[in-house]
Amino acid sequence: MVTSGSPSMGTEECTWHGHFRQQKGLVLEEYALCTCVSLSSKEAGEVSKWRFMVCSLFQIPIPSVPAFQPSTPIPERLEAVQRYIRELQYNHTGTQFFEIKKSRPLTGLMDLAKEMTKEALPIKCLEAVILGIYLTNNMTTLDRFPISFKTHFSGNYFRHIVLGVNFGGRYGALGISRREELMYKAPVFRTLSELIFDFEEAYRRCWHTLKKVKLGHCVSHDPHSVEQIEWKHSILDLDKLSREDFRKELERHARDMRLKIGKGTGPPSPTKDRKKDVSSPQRGQASPHRRNSRGDRRPSGEKKPADSKAMPDLNGYQIRV
Repeated sequence: MVTSGSPSMGTEECTWHGHFRQQKGLVLEEYALCTCVSLSSKEAGEVSKWRFMVCSLFQIPIPSVPAFQPSTPIPERLEAVQRYIRELQYNHTGTQFFEIKKSRPLTGLMDLAKEMTKEALPIKCLEAVILGIYLTNNMTTLDRFPISFKTHFSGNYFRHIVLGVNFGGRYGALGISRREELMYKAPVFRTLSELIFDFEEAYRRCWHTLKKVKLGHCVSHDPHSVEQIEWKHSILDLDKLSREDFRKELERHARDMRLKIGKGTGPPSPTKDRKKDVSSPQRGQASPHRRNSRGDRRPSGEKKPADSKAMPDLNGYQIRV
């Protein structure tokens, strides 16, 4: 983009050519070329001083990826991770800098998260979820799962997503949003329903009506896992559920997650299971039973079809609160 607007130089002409650059959530103008014609030494000095002031705008520190001591408590680590995500700032430009395909294996998404830390560009809520998973992979006692919201306001629908966390039986969330109350939640909520109800109340204060909540299963801590994130294990439509039924479905999902991860073992990585299936014909025959059992799970609101691998529509995440 080319802009003009340099200080007046009398009868002489000074034209600046530049382009806009996105850095740390601010659109700053970088001047690449200055052509000054027949300027006096005094005028040239003023131009040089002004140019130095403009270039100094780019001396913006890049946020440091949080590093922790082994003795650092998990709640403090979560605060540091959220602080880092907030320092990247929310992307208001309307252009998403990182292409995120939900169908990618976890290892590919972690590579993308690593790139985010290098580029240090502003992010949106879906990118913040991927980044939150990446930065908490070494917290093996922390359960992570995606939480998606669909709300209605002034005739339009809006979508938002955060990373739910569970530590020591207390629920919280990591993420980013235009609204402070729709991102970080400290792990202090005794149940999953209390956490979701807190988000619902925050939406109500923004004049939004919560319509749907989509809950995923726990994400593996193995950054090299080839499994996909289960984004929509439970789809809860609030128009079809009473308040009590909504609470029961949330707690049912919480029980499903506890049953899946076992007693602190964490979500399994399919890489090891795949090797076992190849070496043992009996395990290979048992794999269809696992698929059947997955399809026979007790419904929680609405469920996605077990065989559905359609690419998700990410356009909905371009506009959110």
